[in-house]
Amino acid sequence: MNVTNFRIDDRLIHGQIVTQWIADSAAKRIVVADDRAAADPTQQMLLKLTVPGGISLDILTIADAAELLARDESEQNVLLIVRNPKAAYELVEAGFSPKSVNVGNISNSRSEVGRKRLLAFIYVEPDDVAYLRKLMERGIELEIRAVPADRPIDVDELLRKNSL
Repeated sequence: MNVTNFRIDDRLIHGQIVTQWIADSAAKRIVVADDRAAADPTQQMLLKLTVPGGISLDILTIADAAELLARDESEQNVLLIVRNPKAAYELVEAGFSPKSVNVGNISNSRSEVGRKRLLAFIYVEPDDVAYLRKLMERGIELEIRAVPADRPIDVDELLRKNSL
């Protein structure tokens, strides 16, 4: 398996993924690594409906995705999507070694501790910041782009700029 793009996006699969990121990643397969989606048949059905023909989709728990990433030796291009920075870090902890992670969307969803707005599509909780920093400490490049044509924004620089 050749993960051509590893993306954090709490919407998982949506219009930007379908119209731009699949092509940019030259992906023939999408792997959604998300415990909640893997346990929710309704969400799985909705995600399956969004994927264009010719693209296969796996909706797996974090543990199952980590196992797949470790054992799949095919050369198939894959777009790997997780819901949040914690899930990205859990895959890394389980042995996945990406060179980079695209932070695509962390929405202003319900939060018990509050979220800080960094960009129009990036709102972080303290845990998000902690997991992003842990990924960077592993030497993983983190960049923010909503769509492939956007100019990349360095996550570390953005966090520092916002005193996080």
